[in-house]
Amino acid sequence: MRTRTPRILTLAAMVGAATLLITGCAAGQTPGSAPTSSADPNDPVVAELLGSWGEDAAGQPHLEFTADGAVTGNDGCNGIFTSFTVEGDQIDLAQFASTLKACEGVDDWLRGVRAVEVDGDVLVAFNDSGEKLGELTRAE
Repeated sequence: MRTRTPRILTLAAMVGAATLLITGCAAGQTPGSAPTSSADPNDPVVAELLGSWGEDAAGQPHLEFTADGAVTGNDGCNGIFTSFTVEGDQIDLAQFASTLKACEGVDDWLRGVRAVEVDGDVLVAFNDSGEKLGELTRAE
């Protein structure tokens, strides 16, 4: 007697994959894309944040914040991207998506950033527990 278990499992996997795809598209995303949000460039906190931070050179961490709420950059090895939101003076970042290159000896602290604060020409980065991870200076 043949069992129907393999066909049922295949069907369940296909339904699960379709559900994930539809959910991502309903949220305004395509599979593999960073979440999007809009940031008001007239908001003083956003205006101060927009632009490039860090050094855009091989092996150096850097981030760029754009008016459409996107964050792109590099952790010193891998390309990283996400979105940011601003509520009052709080700047939060969604979890980063990144490329997956293996780079020996690179400190990828930048991937753990979940919030930032602008202090003049310094961007202070914090993890989801509020601990300071590091700083990036405003790029020229």
